[in-house]
Amino acid sequence: MRTVLLISSLFLFAMGCKSKTTNASSETTFKDVNVSEAKTMIAEKKDLVILDVRTPEETAQGIIEGAMIIDIHDPEFDKKINILNKEKPYLVYCRSGGRSVTASNKMIEAGFKDIFNLEGGYRAWSK
Repeated sequence: MRTVLLISSLFLFAMGCKSKTTNASSETTFKDVNVSEAKTMIAEKKDLVILDVRTPEETAQGIIEGAMIIDIHDPEFDKKINILNKEKPYLVYCRSGGRSVTASNKMIEAGFKDIFNLEGGYRAWSK
């Protein structure tokens, strides 16, 4: 009886793992890029939108030239990103890379398809 239960459990576990892998491969996700890749994208992708999701205090210290600013802590953040063109590519960054991951995920959930997250954020960019 234990053998049958063990085999059944292993079968169900294997099936569960397989369906998770299949679902994950069909999901849209953002792509992490380093500073060098981001600079190349900015130079080559003329329709690229640079999105800074830092606070006003942080952006006062400097931004990537041409960046649009939408503070992720703004209660209207979701509403503001939904106004944006979902067909364009976006380079998203924050101070060090954490909040931009959250913003990138929110954008993917909202239907954006071409999202790039700047690894290390503005700190990495400004070095």
